[in-house]
Order: sequence, then structure tokens, then C-alpha cells
Amino acid sequence: MERESDTIHPNASEFKDYVENYADINGIQIYYEFKNISPDVKENEKQSAVLLVHGWTANRLRLHPLYLHFMQKGTPVFRLDLRGNGWSQKEAINDFSIQKMVEDVEQFIKQVICEKYGFSSVILIGHSMGGSICQKVATTIPSYIKKLIIMSSSAFWIGNIFGKLKLALYAIYYRINYWNRFNGKKQGHKQHGLDHFPMWSNKYNIGGRTLFTAREATIQGIKSLGSFDIRKEIKTLKIPTLIVVGADDTDAPPMLSQKIHDLITNSTLVIIPGVNHDVAIGKPITLAKEIDNFLDNS
Repeated sequence: MERESDTIHPNASEFKDYVENYADINGIQIYYEFKNISPDVKENEKQSAVLLVHGWTANRLRLHPLYLHFMQKGTPVFRLDLRGNGWSQKEAINDFSIQKMVEDVEQFIKQVICEKYGFSSVILIGHSMGGSICQKVATTIPSYIKKLIIMSSSAFWIGNIFGKLKLALYAIYYRINYWNRFNGKKQGHKQHGLDHFPMWSNKYNIGGRTLFTAREATIQGIKSLGSFDIRKEIKTLKIPTLIVVGADDTDAPPMLSQKIHDLITNSTLVIIPGVNHDVAIGKPITLAKEIDNFLDNS
């Protein structure tokens, strides 16, 4: 029986049709790519552009099936690497907190998508930690966000002092066992096929440039998740919001998505059966249909 994850071609490791771009955002270099962007700024003003934001220890290619979907539909779409991740700047940075990443995404929307390319608004899509970042961005610059899509995410990650203590110990363990943990991730990715995770491919890890997340960005990401909580802020959101989660997600269980849904009045919750945290890879066709339905009818 063919899996949905096997039907998306070309996969990220095979994808060759891209142009490299860097933007100076908050004093650091942020790498990004885009498709279906008209050179005529006035033409872009008539549309909203999609922005894909990846999660912790990931990169722009983690949501590659969605990028392909929008590309093939002719929808203007951007994807970026967060600071310390993918091909964005990793050196000479002290702060890799979620808050700084929020500020980077805000400025990328303002400076690149809206000012440079002329779009009037953004359809903001985030996965996991990226979904948390997107929720925060939507509360701080709501006039720029037309619609919000949150996948496999949460408005808070740790609910009590014991959880925060456990996370602090986990951060220490991760620092000591950094590469062992990455090798563990590699084993976990094999069920989907490693071709969907280009960080393991030499194609993207050459010439001194790698997709692997910087060690300090990895550790600070863990710590930031421990203090992240925007439940109060998202209560005020009026932006149409789609919340998607895999029924088998153990990293961000469906109950966390349910809580987001309960807090955001104008929101829709979709739980996709038979998939875990990597919903964009495991169920790309189902996910694309849910997103299209939301965008067409909300």
C-alpha cells in the first residue's frame, strides 16, 4: 500500500529549482527562498503571500511538500531558515531565543515580503515551535496577517515547575550528548524515508555550510520552550486560524491543539488520523486538502 509520504516528488533532496537569497534582518543574515513572485510589485499588492516557518532543530526544507503544493498551484510562497538553523547565520549570535526568532519573522514579513516584494498581507504557516512563533507574530503584527495556520504546535509547552525542571535537565543532557541526539533523530526519520530530511544529505552539507542546527540554538531552543506561554495573548486574536495536528503526535499531543482552538475564537481544529508530529511529511495530500479548504472558505 502506497503511503502519502511516498507520493510527493521531487522530494526535498532531489529538488534543484531554487535561488539562494539572504536578507539582513535584525543585524543577522536570514536565508530564504520563494516561488511565484512577480517582478511587478503592483501585481503583488493584489495578493497575499504564504510564509512557511519550520520548527525546533529543523530548517526550511522540513515543510517541503507544502512548499511544492503552493508552488504548483501558482501561489506566492516564501520559506526561510530561522536564525541558527539551516543556511541562516549561526556564528556571532548570542541570542537564539524564541522571542528573537519572533522578532526576525516579524521583520522578514515587513521588510522582505511587504516592503521589498510589495505584498499587502501574509498567510502565516508554522510547524511545531514554528507554530508557536507564528501565534506570537499574529498577536504582535495582526494587520499583516490575513490567515494563520498552526501545525503540530502549542500555545505553551510546559505547564508546571516539575516540567520546567525536567526540561532544564534535558537541556543539560542535550548539550552533553548533542550528536548522539541528532543520530537518534536520524533513526526516527527512517520510517518516513531519509530523503524527506535533507539535513542527512551531503547535497546540502558541503563547502562549510550545513543544514544542521547550531549547538547553542538547539540548547536555547529547549530553554525557550520552557518559558513560552502566550495563552493570554491569543485570546484576543480575530484572524481566521486553522489548527492541524496528527492524531498520533506525541511531541505536541492533540490536547495542546485543542487548547489553542478553545482560546482562539475564530479557529478550526482538524485532527488527522494515522500520522505523528511530521504531518506535512506523513500526510502531505490530506494536509494540503485541509489547508486549501480553509483558505477557500474562511
